[in-house]
Amino acid sequence: MSEYQYYKFERLDGHLEAKACQALRAISSRAEISATSFQVYYTYSDLKTDPSELMLKYFDIGFHYADWGSIDAYIKLPTGTIPDALLGFSSDGLHVHQSDEWQLLIFSIEEYDEYFDDENADDFFQHLANLRSELMQGNWRLVYFMWLKECDFNEELDGMPLIQFDFEHLSEEAQAFTTLYDIPLAWVKALAMVLNAQPSHQAKQAPFKFDAWLHSLTEAEKNMLLSSMFEQGQLTRHQALALTRKEYANKDEAYQYWLTPDVISPFIEQAQSQLQQEQAEALAKKVAIEKAEKEKVLADIYNQRERCWQQAQEQADRTCSSGYDAASRYLNQLNEAYQFKGDRPAFEQRFKRFIVANNSRKALLNRLKDLL
Repeated sequence: MSEYQYYKFERLDGHLEAKACQALRAISSRAEISATSFQVYYTYSDLKTDPSELMLKYFDIGFHYADWGSIDAYIKLPTGTIPDALLGFSSDGLHVHQSDEWQLLIFSIEEYDEYFDDENADDFFQHLANLRSELMQGNWRLVYFMWLKECDFNEELDGMPLIQFDFEHLSEEAQAFTTLYDIPLAWVKALAMVLNAQPSHQAKQAPFKFDAWLHSLTEAEKNMLLSSMFEQGQLTRHQALALTRKEYANKDEAYQYWLTPDVISPFIEQAQSQLQQEQAEALAKKVAIEKAEKEKVLADIYNQRERCWQQAQEQADRTCSSGYDAASRYLNQLNEAYQFKGDRPAFEQRFKRFIVANNSRKALLNRLKDLL
């Protein structure tokens, strides 16, 4: 069995300096390194440093997977972005590295049972920047997702502050996260029910107002931002806010309302029932749409049936494998179209003429056995 591993890290705020790129090159001679990213894969080898240290030093988002089922997604945030009260529960799927400057969240899967490759990794990686942005803006649903997953089988789990986030309408990125990390959707729905039924704290997701922020800065802070921008070549909004932050963004409050296993458990059965009903309705809608699309295709084929018969014969006249395959496809489509229009006898009559005209082409007839 091979031991394939994939690593990808990206810096969203600013660029890597030349010394940083040199340090990264010393870690891996084969990695693809740019001013904002580091990507490498290994077979029968491994990264020559702790990915957490790499993240804390250089990058804002990262992803790692190994073909034995291990998956880790990394999101780095300025210290104080998420209150400690939300990060105190014990979970095998969420690990937090705290420093004076950063909070590093690591979302882990020890054994992922489904097929996963570089394409899947790249697809999920595209969501990490927006997931980080949501966390930076005060939308901490990812942490609650991991709590819900742990709560599904741990009745002694420590509680979480009950904060009014929207768990009824998930972004595309949040949906991708719940899918990869197998978050129990019934529990997500149950949490939405809890928030509708119980008192909770309001989420602090006030939109950023540039004019108000700029007006609040001192001359010394403005000069410091200009100096940093000239030194680095650019300065992102997140960097500017971090540099001018006078205190932690989110001090722990004396939370009055808490989410515990006992609070959410009474809603689980109802949530599961509603989820099953919604999934059944969604499936029925999907089937109806697919049926309508298929019927339109069949109607178009029937309306152009003379042209389709002609194309089937043209492909058969090529007297090659690919031509016979194409002819077979045309004929099977015609068969379905005639059946859809209730005109099966007309198809049989025309098909017999086709067989007579191509009777010497045994390879073609073998492909049409199901229609004979």
